[in-house]
Amino acid sequence: MAQTDTSNDTPDGTPATSTLPSAVATRVEIARTSLWWERAWPALWPAVGVLGAYTTLALVGTFESWSLLPAWAALLSTLGTAGYPLSRNLVWAAFPTRAEGLRRLEETNDLPHRPLSTYEDEAAPGSGSDQLWAAHRQWLKARLAALRSRWPSPGLAKHDPFALRGALVVCLVAAFAIAGPLAGPRLAQGFFPGFTGTGSIGQVDAWITPPDYTGRAPIFLSQTSSASLEVPEGSEITANIFGGSRPQVMLGAQTLALSESDQRGEQAYETSATVEANTTFAITQGGRDQGTWPITVTLDEAPFVRLVEASATTRRTLKLIYEVIDDYGVIDLKMDLSLDPIFVLEDKRVFQLGDEQVTRDGFSPLIDGFVAEKVATQIDLPLPGIRPKDATNTAYKDLQSHPWAGLPVLLTLQVRDDAEQTTASRTISMALPARQFTKPLAAALVEQRQRLAMSPRNRGSVAGFLNAFAIEGETYIDDSSVYLGLRAAYWRLVKARRPGDLAGVSKLLWDLALHIEDGDLSMAERDLRAAREALAQALAEGASSNEIEELMQELKSALSRYLDELAGKATAEIDPQLQPPGDGQMMERSDLEEMLDAIGDLAKTGARDQAQDLLSKLDEILENLNTDEQQQPTPGESELADAIGEMGDIISEQRSLMDETFQHGQGAAAGSDGTESGNQGQDGGPLLEGLQGQQDGLRQRLEELMGQLGENGQPVPGELEQAARSMQRAEDRLSQGRPDSAAGAQGQAIDQLRSSAQALADAMFDSMGSGGEQTGVNAGGDQTDPLGRPLTSNGTSNSDSVKLPDELDLQRARQILEELRKRAAELGRPEQELEYLERLLRRF
Repeated sequence: MAQTDTSNDTPDGTPATSTLPSAVATRVEIARTSLWWERAWPALWPAVGVLGAYTTLALVGTFESWSLLPAWAALLSTLGTAGYPLSRNLVWAAFPTRAEGLRRLEETNDLPHRPLSTYEDEAAPGSGSDQLWAAHRQWLKARLAALRSRWPSPGLAKHDPFALRGALVVCLVAAFAIAGPLAGPRLAQGFFPGFTGTGSIGQVDAWITPPDYTGRAPIFLSQTSSASLEVPEGSEITANIFGGSRPQVMLGAQTLALSESDQRGEQAYETSATVEANTTFAITQGGRDQGTWPITVTLDEAPFVRLVEASATTRRTLKLIYEVIDDYGVIDLKMDLSLDPIFVLEDKRVFQLGDEQVTRDGFSPLIDGFVAEKVATQIDLPLPGIRPKDATNTAYKDLQSHPWAGLPVLLTLQVRDDAEQTTASRTISMALPARQFTKPLAAALVEQRQRLAMSPRNRGSVAGFLNAFAIEGETYIDDSSVYLGLRAAYWRLVKARRPGDLAGVSKLLWDLALHIEDGDLSMAERDLRAAREALAQALAEGASSNEIEELMQELKSALSRYLDELAGKATAEIDPQLQPPGDGQMMERSDLEEMLDAIGDLAKTGARDQAQDLLSKLDEILENLNTDEQQQPTPGESELADAIGEMGDIISEQRSLMDETFQHGQGAAAGSDGTESGNQGQDGGPLLEGLQGQQDGLRQRLEELMGQLGENGQPVPGELEQAARSMQRAEDRLSQGRPDSAAGAQGQAIDQLRSSAQALADAMFDSMGSGGEQTGVNAGGDQTDPLGRPLTSNGTSNSDSVKLPDELDLQRARQILEELRKRAAELGRPEQELEYLERLLRRF
């Protein structure tokens, strides 16, 4: 039997030389490695589990905000916990010997009689069996060609019955996903505290807040996203860093200053800056990038304003139509007025009034009670809504009290947005509308007021004029308040020592002129205009409901006073026998009050934009109201008025003649059966002839009037011709001695004359209406319903131009508002819901 030669074995039992084929020798080494893994993995598992858990914590950022001492303590504790079982278990995990590898390979391939071991045996010298031994080795070599290796089977399940190794793998994968690009820095911070940078890192909260006027929500910055952010110009970027070492925050090339505080027991850093241009925002902490965000800025476009029209209304109010546009909305609109350059002289003299010249150094014009520093003034204009983005509006400004009224001025509109950007419209030259005073004293006071406003140096001569006006004023000034006002203005001018002392005089002279011209009507009109402007401003600025309600009451009171004064003046000056045509174009007082109620309802229900639209429509209606002061009849209208007056005289005389004829007829009938009948008949002849002559004279006057109307191209009503024929019949009856029949014909003539007079009055009113001037409370040429909506040809309302909610919408809005208030009063509701309800109700 062959014997194994072990003389050349190494101390671990491995032969010094191997005669195994190279493929078999490789499988032997694989078997030894597999056998080692089966021994080492159970020994390594406790340490791997501890290190895996620590790695998971590091990946999720647990140690980023830790200082060096706690971080090193955690690392050393982890290494110690892992190293202790590892050092003990690795003793039992020595690398297998070659013999153990051969035996593992034989067991894996079910080779009996240990053929791998015997393959390396040598035949005994001198045994004479060399050929047989060589054949045996060839047979073994053929069997070893199909050897296979086996995967290691460490049997870890016996050491980990709860399968914690699977949970550890899942946690590691999730932690890597959470960390993303921060995985490397976080692992470095966990296993090499203090050696990866200047310090630890903390939690970053950063966001960008757009300007409030943009209405855009804040944008929160994510550390896992580096996409470009688009923000409005002027946005504020804020960063809060909790914990870690002192960070560096960069906005482009600028290093932002940090403010430090102690929050939640940790060091906290905060900074903020305004973004004005495209840039990059970056945060670096502990030597690592905490986030980089490219920022693209959307520029705030400058506002735009266009002056569409500037004209004077029939009431000599300045009417402005303008358009405003801005990407985020306009907040302010003003009108700049300056005197036309033709009033500015080359030698720096500003005004030249007659022989007087005033230099710029001494010039202090008085404008509505204050002293202007320049030869210019600025007036606020209403905006159509709150921060309108694209809107067209019509505004009315009463500048008749301005010292420049009647003079050519340069007018420019200037608009401003929230970013303090301003834009001006085109400049136009026009004459400011000026009121024409018919009362000599009122006109003289206005003239002196303008002289005083142009130059305070004129106060001496103006005081002289006022003193002259008041001399023996008790004899020709009926109103004592006017006389006292003149004396007060005189003494204030005499005692004035500086331009500021003259401010009240300008206002006093204007008020006196208005009172002399119109009595209390002009004062009521001024109060009405002030109340309208106050309400419009409150709606535009989003005032509280209580303030809106107070202003509504003031406007109603002012409108009532104005209409009372207007009605009183109309009653005193208009012939009550002539009524305007009942064609639905006249606006009643109740219609205006209904408009005010609708404005109040819209404001209460939160529809303030619609309330502003309706208030603008009310302004337009009130500005187009016509009174005698504004109405200037045309020649044709004057001719019609004269004809109507002449017809009134004819009607009055015809009525008196009919009464006499009727009385004579009754007397003749009573005496027909008595003894005095003969005398009656004798006396009645001359009387009837006199009545006949009067009737003939009235008929001729009527025919002359008809001829004048025809010659002037005025319409001749058909009833006039019928009235002339009725007069002729009455004249014939009188000539026949039939006064009773004549009285009937005269009555017909009177009715026909009245119809003709009304027809002529209708024609006159139609003529005035077609020219844009109508008598009474009229909204002008446009036919509208009480809410300002245009009427169609058949008198129905067409609400396409003004969108107003109907009564059902308003009722529904009131119900919703009441329900919100009811819920807000229920204290049992969640705090968040109550705050939400309070925000909803805040505007109401």
